[in-house]
Amino acid sequence: MESSTGKHGTSRFHKGKDTESIMLKVTLHFSTPNMISQANTIGRLDIGYARLDARADYKALMFTAGLGEHPPIQIYDYPRWSCSVWDLVARAICKSLNGREVLKPMNIESGNCAFIDNLTARIEHWPDGFDVKKAIIGTAHVSMGRRRGSYTANFKTDVEGDEQETSVFTYKTSKLKPWDLMARAYAWSVNEGMDLPPKPELYVPIPIQDCGESLVNLNTVSEPAYSGIMKWMSKFDIKTIVSEFVSGPCVTEANFVSFLKTAV
Repeated sequence: MESSTGKHGTSRFHKGKDTESIMLKVTLHFSTPNMISQANTIGRLDIGYARLDARADYKALMFTAGLGEHPPIQIYDYPRWSCSVWDLVARAICKSLNGREVLKPMNIESGNCAFIDNLTARIEHWPDGFDVKKAIIGTAHVSMGRRRGSYTANFKTDVEGDEQETSVFTYKTSKLKPWDLMARAYAWSVNEGMDLPPKPELYVPIPIQDCGESLVNLNTVSEPAYSGIMKWMSKFDIKTIVSEFVSGPCVTEANFVSFLKTAV
């Protein structure tokens, strides 16, 4: 793993003021979630900002044990706070493996196939670019059932304890590709298919007008944006606003836009 990291555990693409620090670190393990360790790490994916905005550009560098670093990739114009973080991770995996944000067609092996009993991915958030303030924000576990090549998966995020359990899906290939298996497990969790869902639309709530001020009713804000803006407001001690026109706490539209553009 040393080939993809540098001092303080930052990614190799952390090169100075003109390059954003790592924002997400995804590690891949041949283990169950409670047995994760450095010894069973088989991959790492570092994702950072190339351009921070409501629609951001990301750059990513993926590493696979036994293969080394994959070519660095970029994901452009991705809407922040509009979908599960696993969507961004799956797109980064696909582009690192296939050069595009798509899963390649898979020919299911009829005979013997490569397999793995347990595969776990963990997402750490590094808001400062170092591990000082890092936090685990997502865990995914893929486990094989009684039949070889048949799997189920569980995806969790820190957003209100969000959890998604899949039905059984088939992954039978002559050579196991752990990153590919994880991306396909995510696709199956969303639409029970082996294609990534369409790129999400930017989440923008409809503002209301109150005495000449444009407000956003926080009760109408969906996840993950709701949890994100509540943490962001707490960090900067931004208070909610009461409106006589709607029930529930509000925030100015200007503050909501600032959150979409800057919160990390």
